[in-house]
Amino acid sequence: MRDIRVAIVSSGAPPEDDLVANLAAREGLRVVSHATDVAGSGARLVELRRSKRDVLVIQMPQLDVNDPVLHAMVGTDTRVVLVAERIGEDQVYAAARIGVRGFAFRDAGGHAVVQAIVETHRTGGWLPPTLGGGLVRFLARLSSSDPQLTTSELHILEQLCDGARNSDIARTMCCTVDNVKWHLKNVYRKLQVRNRAEAAAHAVRTGIVDIDRT
Repeated sequence: MRDIRVAIVSSGAPPEDDLVANLAAREGLRVVSHATDVAGSGARLVELRRSKRDVLVIQMPQLDVNDPVLHAMVGTDTRVVLVAERIGEDQVYAAARIGVRGFAFRDAGGHAVVQAIVETHRTGGWLPPTLGGGLVRFLARLSSSDPQLTTSELHILEQLCDGARNSDIARTMCCTVDNVKWHLKNVYRKLQVRNRAEAAAHAVRTGIVDIDRT
């Protein structure tokens, strides 16, 4: 079995060279890239998005779901593990809704991070055991039905579930109706459905879209 390819990004925090060294020394893992200040460099962000990796580790001082690097990388057909010193339950819910499936507290030696990487790659998601059981069940439900939708596709699917027409969606997304149709074709393919009704039913049934969201 080949090594898990890991890319590491330090966002809003100084680079953790010890973590990079610890991960690089682990059997079964291969660090393929390590970057800092990606948000301030369009070229480095494009390079990161094109890198061949299985898991992207994003380090933060505190979990921030509005982080630009996080939003740029979620939905790029890679699994994301967020590593922070402090992780609140509300932040986990918010991050999971945009596509993050792995979480780890920063620890000496990187043992918790390694476990999060391996389990997120193997099963689709991981939460530190110290977080609540409700969060574990929530993440397990998302991981089992995770179709790897991009952020735009998820926003369109949410509006579709609300009964919005393509023209309405195009207006809120600031794009053309043809763009909406193109995204919908990708959504249908990923969900393995044939039309809008099937997509909406599948999204609500599997929890991809929360009908009780505000």
